[in-house]
Amino acid sequence: MHESIYIAASAGLKQARKMEMIAQNLANVNNTGYKKDGLVFKEMMPPFPPDSENEEAKNVLLTAEKSNKNVSYVGITDSYTDYSTGAMKNTGGTLDLALDGEGFFKVQTPDGPRYTRNGNLRLNTAKQLVNQNGNQVLDLNDGPIVIDAPGKISVDGEGSISVGNGLANTTITNIKIVDFEKRKFIEKIGDGLYRHTGKQENEINTLNTKTRQGFLENSNVTAVEEMTEMIGTLRIFESYQKIIQSIDSMNDQSVNTIGRVG
Repeated sequence: MHESIYIAASAGLKQARKMEMIAQNLANVNNTGYKKDGLVFKEMMPPFPPDSENEEAKNVLLTAEKSNKNVSYVGITDSYTDYSTGAMKNTGGTLDLALDGEGFFKVQTPDGPRYTRNGNLRLNTAKQLVNQNGNQVLDLNDGPIVIDAPGKISVDGEGSISVGNGLANTTITNIKIVDFEKRKFIEKIGDGLYRHTGKQENEINTLNTKTRQGFLENSNVTAVEEMTEMIGTLRIFESYQKIIQSIDSMNDQSVNTIGRVG
């Protein structure tokens, strides 16, 4: 009976982990370009190999040699990010850019190149195009974009920047927009930035993505859906709590019965 407690506790811990992720999504619902995260649950059978890549997913409360091979546990086999495009918000800002489709803006940070979907940009004192944290937005040659010519700034659907009065515009450069063959190597590092942990040559050009000037991309988190999911997850967590309490109560009754018989 003792293993039943471990099974319920293991499942409860996974629901608690899901609650944390839902809370994270809700906390970023208003952040430009944010992409929601999710978890993949799976039935898992012991014993678990010591070097299993699913270390976080297995039942950490009971060692492999003590686990019953005839029962299953709730496991988290993977986490994922939903990269679907969020709704477009019309701001009218000259340097507000949204990516309608897949891909990322590439920016240069003190820690190296990073990637973002947040196109809330500005010009710094050196007339360089930067994001709100002051990181340089890069062009096709991975260099900074300098816009010091007079006139109205225009950005077309291909990310080409031009300046002028509309009749004789001067093309400055193109914003670099990239994607990756394997997004599993991308990880969030905060402030709307992503880091690529694989090889640099895994960058690929986007084909169908359009740059929309005067727009910002909302997060793809739907608050109502996340709240509904949170309520459901909380109820499941409470159910596991009740199971543990019931098993514990039965254990106490068994001990008392044995004591009286003895």
